Formats: sequence, structure tokens, C-alpha cells
Amino acid sequence: MKRFTNILYSPSNQSHDPAALARVVDLAARNSARLTLFGVVAEPTRLQRLFDRQHLIEQTVVATEHELLEKLTSATANVNRDQVEVIVEVGKPGVAIIEHVLTGGHDLVVVNDSNASQAPSVKRLLRKCPCPVWVIKPTRHTDQRVLAAVNPHPDEADLNRLILELASSMVAEFGGQLHVGHAWEVYGDSSDGATFNFTPAVEFDQLHDEVQTAHTDALAAVLADGRFADAPWQVHLERGPADDAIPQMVRKYDIDLLVMGTIARSGIDGVVIGNTAERILGEVRCSVLAVKPDGFVSPIHAPTR
Repeated sequence: MKRFTNILYSPSNQSHDPAALARVVDLAARNSARLTLFGVVAEPTRLQRLFDRQHLIEQTVVATEHELLEKLTSATANVNRDQVEVIVEVGKPGVAIIEHVLTGGHDLVVVNDSNASQAPSVKRLLRKCPCPVWVIKPTRHTDQRVLAAVNPHPDEADLNRLILELASSMVAEFGGQLHVGHAWEVYGDSSDGATFNFTPAVEFDQLHDEVQTAHTDALAAVLADGRFADAPWQVHLERGPADDAIPQMVRKYDIDLLVMGTIARSGIDGVVIGNTAERILGEVRCSVLAVKPDGFVSPIHAPTR
């Protein structure tokens, strides 16, 4: 399945990962997709604009273009240069990437960063980029162990389908194991049991079993979709808040790629509940592919040129 057609890869200025670039080039080749290597040069301060000469800024942009080309050459010698474009712009990394997604019609953004959870540009992408964002990190595995983290609520049916589609397509492209996970809680669990201090143990155990069964059945219904029913899913349900349970699954099953959603508040364009996704990103060492629900509108607008 040719899932991606127009990929943007923006390597970190602080850390160059040739393996990551090689994987992105490979993904683009497998999908017959266009690939854009996108570099961002930090905006000069007002003092720099006042005292530095404009040609020095232009030289910095040209030098960054050459650096990106060298990275491409070092990653692989079998690149169709007609399918690869190198672009360097001056601006704020996260904003510049999103603006280019909006003007260039990209359907996947890939970034790598040695400390992605603390990078403002990555947080901005998780919250505001309209297309999927793949935060890629090194892995020692030749294939991939992919975990699709879903929340089987009817309101998130479209988002769950997209998460499962992306997870299964990544395994189809590169091989590996296909996992699906869901974190569930009994209401009041996170309050250290205070809610149930006056609940008989038998009644609490019954409630626990009923809630677990309901979540199990709901996840089974999501996987019963004809597009995913025959996939070799390894199914995991973990009790606890998502930002604890999902990283536990990642560690327990030695996951290489976590596919998860960031959930938009209905009716408010571009406003995303990104805290859970950001906390999970800070807790896991694997790559993360984060997606938005259908209909998400970025609060960042395409520049007029």
C-alpha cells in the first residue's frame, strides 16, 4: 500500500543520524514518494539584522543547503535526485515546517532529535502540524516492533482507523511485529483508591471486571474492521493512565515505533490536548508517529508569497 506521496524530512541541526535519513529515503522509494530535505536557519535577531550584512545571512542559508546535500549523499548512493528537493528557509523550525506542509501538500513530516521531548519545535509539531509527524530515533533492530495505541471510544473511530492503518503499513513496508495497546482505568483509580474507601471489596472487584470486559470488547470491535481483522495483532490492555501504561508497554515489548493520536477538542480549530502525547514522548526511547483526527485545522496559516 502506497501510504505516503510527499514526505518532508527536517534533520536536527544538533544531531545527524545517517540511519534515520537512510530509512526516510527508503520509505520514500518504497512509496514512490517525493522527498523534501528541509533545513531551517534561525532568524537573526534585530541587532544582527541591524549590524550584520545581508549577504552573511544568505551565505548561512547556502552553507546549510550544502550540508543537507552532503547528509543525503552520505546516507545512500542510490537516490533518485529527481525525487528529492533540498530547501532551506530562515525562521522558527516548527513554524517553518508547518508552513511548508501547508504550502507543499506534504502528508508526512519526519524529524529526528537527540532530546525530542524537550524541543520546542517538536512540541509545536505535535500540537499544530496537520499531517502525521514521525519523531524518529535510532533502533538496533533491522525490522520494527510497532505499537498502535488506541482509545476505542466511538467518537475516536476515524482516528483509531488511521492509527491502525499507519501501524500496519509501517510493518508491511519494513517487516516486524504488530502490536496494539489500550490503557484503561476504573473511575477513581488515579485517586489512590480514595473513591472506593467505602465500597465493599466484592462490589469493587465486580466493577473492575465489568469495566475491563467492556474495554476488551470495545478494542475487539475496533480490530474487527475488515481492513485490520486479518493483521497479526498482538493485543495488550494495561490498567492505568495512558501516560504511565503506554510507556510500560513500550518497555515491556521492546517497541521500536509507537503510533498514537493527539486529540482535538471539538469545535476549536487547532487546539489539541497534547499534554499526554508530550509526556509519553518524554518517557519513551522509541520512535513516535503522532497523528491528528480528520478535520483538524492548524492554527498556523500558509504564508502569502
